[in-house]
Amino acid sequence: MEQPAQQDLFGAPPAGVEIVRAAVPAKQVRQVAQRLPKNLYMGTSSWSFPGWVGIVYGQLYGVSTLARHGLAAYAQHPLLNAVNLDSTFYRTPTAEQLARYAGDVPENFRFMVKAYSGLTAVPDSALAVRRRVEPVFLDASFATRAVVKPLVEGLGSKLGVILFQFSPLGVQYTRRPSAFVEQLGEFLRALPSGPAYAVELRDAQILGSEYEAALRSAGAVHCSAVHSRMPQVDRQVTQAGPGPLVIRWMLHPGEDYESAAARYAPFDRLQEPDKLNRDRIAAMIGTGLSSGRDIHVVAANNAEGSAPLTLYELAETIVTN
Repeated sequence: MEQPAQQDLFGAPPAGVEIVRAAVPAKQVRQVAQRLPKNLYMGTSSWSFPGWVGIVYGQLYGVSTLARHGLAAYAQHPLLNAVNLDSTFYRTPTAEQLARYAGDVPENFRFMVKAYSGLTAVPDSALAVRRRVEPVFLDASFATRAVVKPLVEGLGSKLGVILFQFSPLGVQYTRRPSAFVEQLGEFLRALPSGPAYAVELRDAQILGSEYEAALRSAGAVHCSAVHSRMPQVDRQVTQAGPGPLVIRWMLHPGEDYESAAARYAPFDRLQEPDKLNRDRIAAMIGTGLSSGRDIHVVAANNAEGSAPLTLYELAETIVTN
């Protein structure tokens, strides 16, 4: 799986010092970006990829340099007005760390933030044990204190969506989806109002009218993911409900993270274009725009080979349809 090093444990550089230089965008990239609506936020799953030289970054930098100092350059790309913070899935951040991220990007930039995995991994599951996560599954008090509060304080108006990505839940829930849906609804309703909350699943059995009703009752939304474990991206929910449209384009159909990452590295070109899902996502975005909703779209390198290039092709599809 892509696991970028997003930690910022070493502090910011002195004011005015440009450590990572942004690439000069091509004319056609600027032209496409200018035609996109302001309520469409497009970004990648992290930014720490040296292979993006000439696409996002002006020269070759190491992973650690990009992790610590690359966000400001990333945010200068005309198409990239959002990013998915993945490191928060593995450890809870502080408001101070998040404020440094917020200081690196312009006012119209938005962060989609993955909530800590202990909240979304069933205790004693193999995954939870392997990651040594805290046993705080669907613990709203922990989520409020350790996730929501620092995100609101640190990112402020630049916080776009708090994403709860659930790992495979196992038979105790997939055989009785209503048990999970009930717990999920209680959890979401107990969270502080204000932020936008989205739920991403890895078990198709959970989808359905009860799940959608639980989200609506809490003012949360489903994150439609292009992922091998899930149904077609535009058929995961039947009713949009209030709130933003949230889409994550994560994997080429039938792939897994490890094999895709090994084959696509260093993520400098599109290797397996997925026009079918591109057209589906573009159609979803068109419908969302017609309703006036904010739209958050994240692409991963593992979708087609290079996330920034995936988003360019998606943007071009949107503006030419």
